[in-house]
Amino acid sequence: MKRFWNITKTEFISIFKDGGAMLILFGAMLIYGTLYPLIYAPQVVRNFPVAVVDLDNTPPSRKLARMLDATPEADVWYEVQSLDEAKWLFLDRKIYGVLYIPEGYEKRMLAGEQNEVSLYADGGYFLLYSDFLGAVGEVVVTAGAEVQIGTLMAGGLNRQQAEWLAMPVAYDVDMLYNPYGGYATAILPAVLILIAQQLLLVGIGMVGGTWFERGTWRQFRDYSATRLVFAKATAYLFLYIPLMLYMFSFQYKFFGYPMNGNHWDLLLVFLPYLLSVIFLGLTLGALFRKRESSMMLLIVTSVFFLIVSGISWPREGMPEWIYALGRMVPSSSGIDALVRIRTMGGTLSDVAPEAVTLWMLTGAYGLTAILATIRRTRALQAVAKAEREDCCGEPANR
Repeated sequence: MKRFWNITKTEFISIFKDGGAMLILFGAMLIYGTLYPLIYAPQVVRNFPVAVVDLDNTPPSRKLARMLDATPEADVWYEVQSLDEAKWLFLDRKIYGVLYIPEGYEKRMLAGEQNEVSLYADGGYFLLYSDFLGAVGEVVVTAGAEVQIGTLMAGGLNRQQAEWLAMPVAYDVDMLYNPYGGYATAILPAVLILIAQQLLLVGIGMVGGTWFERGTWRQFRDYSATRLVFAKATAYLFLYIPLMLYMFSFQYKFFGYPMNGNHWDLLLVFLPYLLSVIFLGLTLGALFRKRESSMMLLIVTSVFFLIVSGISWPREGMPEWIYALGRMVPSSSGIDALVRIRTMGGTLSDVAPEAVTLWMLTGAYGLTAILATIRRTRALQAVAKAEREDCCGEPANR
């Protein structure tokens, strides 16, 4: 047991004396965990500037423009007379969308004919585009309903009867687990779990490379590989469980994310998630000879891990083999389980498949970490034996 804690203590010392490792493992996690939510704190886009091209210039068309201006998403800053004027406003980044009302809008409305308006939005900003599209759609539907109600009332119905016919089924939209309908609540918890994985992998790989550069591995070349792996893993587990609980408790509450689920269920999923990531990091860390190698090789995997996690693209849109490949990455199952518990209020039984997958990854990567450590310690033992032979001029076993 003394050897076990000696390894753990050495790992702690290696981390806390290494400014780069501290920045990656703690500084970056705290910075990302605070900066990202602050950037997206408004949750939804509000009052972005748009222009209206009203070629009809009649009371109904002006009312449509006022209705758009009254929406929380869009703010009508300019009313121009041509699309060319609106185009130059857009290119100068003074507006992010255009509502085009063609000539004859009122005439077609009074004649009961199908009417149409056009919108032009900045597709380069997905949130602006989708919010502007939603705002214009809501305004047009409301205006159309008012016209239909007026027509029905002109036919002899009272207003309540006309409203019933115009909207025979009333509906209400309730966004589960995202009361603001915001981008931050939807995406940031999952992204932070992925960031934790990447920082752990890079940090562990950096410390492993430092051990090789400074000869620390030589101190433990005669130790059991299993003891080495579990002792090093214990150090990172002690460091990251409090950090992750901080992220998923204080940060959640501070930024107003939905806080559901049981803390113990959350902890019981954190354990296999962190262990699987740590063992994967130790597998890679036992292969690196330079501290910079982990950053150069692992940072580029972030995009792939993001895609297969299901954050940016749903499972239903992936080929099955890519989805299966993604399950080999701890963050994929970890995101599903942790978000469903913390944000959606799920229980451990609700995420049992993901929890089982994480424990399987823990066992698999624990084995690869032991094998990689055996490879490194045997290589160091061979080097030490060769050095003794060179020093003594005869085989070391005589």
